[in-house]
Amino acid sequence: MEQSSRKGQWQVWGGILIGLASLVAVFYFYARPSEILDSLRHVHLGYLGVGTLGIIAFLLLRAIRWRFMLNNAVPYSQVFHIQNIGYMLTQLLPLRLGDVARAVLIGNVPPVTMAQGISTMVVERLLDMLFIVVLLPFTLSGITTLPDWMHSFALFSGFAAIAGIGVLVMAANQRERALRMLDGLMARLLPFLDRQKWLGRFDGLLIGLKSLTSFRDGLILTVLSILIWLPVILAYYFIMRAVGLEPTWVMAAFVVCAAAFSVAVPSTPGQAGPYHFAVITALQLYGQPPVESAGFAFLYHITNIVIMVIVGFIGILGTGVTFRNVLASAQSLVNRQAADQSP
Repeated sequence: MEQSSRKGQWQVWGGILIGLASLVAVFYFYARPSEILDSLRHVHLGYLGVGTLGIIAFLLLRAIRWRFMLNNAVPYSQVFHIQNIGYMLTQLLPLRLGDVARAVLIGNVPPVTMAQGISTMVVERLLDMLFIVVLLPFTLSGITTLPDWMHSFALFSGFAAIAGIGVLVMAANQRERALRMLDGLMARLLPFLDRQKWLGRFDGLLIGLKSLTSFRDGLILTVLSILIWLPVILAYYFIMRAVGLEPTWVMAAFVVCAAAFSVAVPSTPGQAGPYHFAVITALQLYGQPPVESAGFAFLYHITNIVIMVIVGFIGILGTGVTFRNVLASAQSLVNRQAADQSP
């Protein structure tokens, strides 16, 4: 337990250092804070309002998808409120405790169990990752500085990703056979690896993909996953225009992909630092001015946090739980999981 607690502290401090280093890089390479503040004095409120509606539509659609994965067993209002409480905590607290809080809260709503809540969130992340991996190569077409062979390779990568997803879905449909085949390949080609550990990871991936093996469920989840990200692209597009940038829809989609990948980097709550650096760098590849690019990154980030906190507190009022109880329950689950994983 003590070792797990120390590991968690190292993750928090490591994330803080990465976040601060990223912000220093932003202010050193791209724009000074005074320049960013000056750019934000001329924000077009109409475009900002449209972008805000896009973020709210994103939350509404995510709740629809999550409820579907819970077999529509919980009223939409409860799913929506619990989801938003989790997102609020993710913006305010380290170690993505918001995801844990979502699992705890939805697990207290019969007939859903905590294990079911955790598994659906794994599927959520997997679906989002697959969408971004497929979308990214096609968004590179708008970067004129890339040579033709890179554009061709990017398109090939996109179609290869789609084909790879198809193979994984087929493997999920024949899980036992796929695991035996992988075990045999690893024994022959990679005998030095810990096969049981890697087989366990692959099995977890296939379990997450199981919902896609049903044609009906897979089609619904695919359509919902596409619909979920369209309002985000819309929000990016209009908030870029709000700070004076001249985006294209492809550019907005590319920046969304860059922002999505930045979430994987350990950081401060709300991804402050890595998010800004990734978004601004992505806009530079499209030849956008650095000061306005930085203004967009900070404006979108602040807008997103404000919305998440507001709807999160509405969720707390709507479910009748308290912030302290949610936090205590989430921390308790984290401690139990750490104790189970300790030798």
